[in-house]
Amino acid sequence: MKNQTTEKTGIKYLLAALGPGMILAATSIGPGSIVSFTNTGANFGYTLIWWVIAILIFRAVFTFAMNKYTVVTGKPIMVGIRENYGPVWAVLAGVFAFAGQCVYGIGNVIGVGLAFLILFPFIPLKVGAVIGLLICGLLYFMKGLYQKVEVFMKILVAIMVVIFVISFLATLGIPYDGTVSHSFFGMPAGAKAMMLSLMGTTASLGTVAYGSSLAKEKGYRTEDLKKGGLLADVIGGVAVIGIISAACYFVGANLFPGAPIGTGMDLALGLSGLLGAFIRPVFGIAFLAAALSSEMMAPKLGINLLLQSLNKESGMESKTENVVSIVMLLFALAVVFAYGGVPAQLLTLAQIGGVINTPILGILTIFLLNKKEEMGEQKTHIAFTIALVASYLVVLYMVVNNIITIVRGFLA
Repeated sequence: MKNQTTEKTGIKYLLAALGPGMILAATSIGPGSIVSFTNTGANFGYTLIWWVIAILIFRAVFTFAMNKYTVVTGKPIMVGIRENYGPVWAVLAGVFAFAGQCVYGIGNVIGVGLAFLILFPFIPLKVGAVIGLLICGLLYFMKGLYQKVEVFMKILVAIMVVIFVISFLATLGIPYDGTVSHSFFGMPAGAKAMMLSLMGTTASLGTVAYGSSLAKEKGYRTEDLKKGGLLADVIGGVAVIGIISAACYFVGANLFPGAPIGTGMDLALGLSGLLGAFIRPVFGIAFLAAALSSEMMAPKLGINLLLQSLNKESGMESKTENVVSIVMLLFALAVVFAYGGVPAQLLTLAQIGGVINTPILGILTIFLLNKKEEMGEQKTHIAFTIALVASYLVVLYMVVNNIITIVRGFLA
């Protein structure tokens, strides 16, 4: 696909270069991440904000690495893994990415239904969930889907940033009662599982790998590396995630200290009590933007990576990808109607998939970026390799530590 942005210069070029990062930001900020960040602040105060910064750095360096590989080679990262290290590793990563998105899609379907309920109390949650699925189904089969999704997601991201920042600013005047810590660094008891959860919602390498597919559809070229367009997109996308996540985090610490919420409805009610009834529809719009963007893109993420791992055709307008995405959403909707939530067994499966995917995708990306035959003169510099390895080791420690905790729990 021809990239029209390289013909522009200056700020116009940088703004036009934004795209995949905004789509990934909208995909990552869903109902689950909003509740998770709010509850982290509610449970642990400010003490884990350093971890939020750490996982954002991890996401940024691996997003740039994977996108750079695609720009230089013309191949998404999953295709590169399959070609260079064999189908076993690629398919393993693809299967777990697909399974994870099948499960997380349930939460997104619930989130859309809940958003409609916040906005329109007369619409039952399940009816709202059906409306969301119909919207996604219609959007999937539009012509020029990538360009339309890019514009749509930029609008949704802007809505979320404005409303969540306003919500955060409104909580700054709440008197500090000492319920939770306002120290900006710490490792409180019971925090490690939550830290891994935040990593899964914010810095999933499966999500980042999908970004390399979006970079290919955007049409980035090596000129975009030199002009800074690729870097601007990465920084912009990560900054959006950081702003919204931090806003939710501090709202939790300031508005719900020691009293974590159950759903987005609890957050809407808490903000309404602080700011007045008018904030409910305003927050409902932001929550709908978060839920709908995740509901639409999460299935495509899962099936896209699976198809690439199987050496099958994929892409934003792939009929196979779109049809399977709808099937995934129908599965999620069926679970919502049958159980009203995400069964614990399925959630555990998704978490295990994320745990396995992180080491696989992380180390193989580092290898690919340093492979002379693939990268040529764009082979990554030693300083960037060190940044990749350092952030990878920090996250790997959290993954391994969580696995040990899970195993001990089963054996106890």
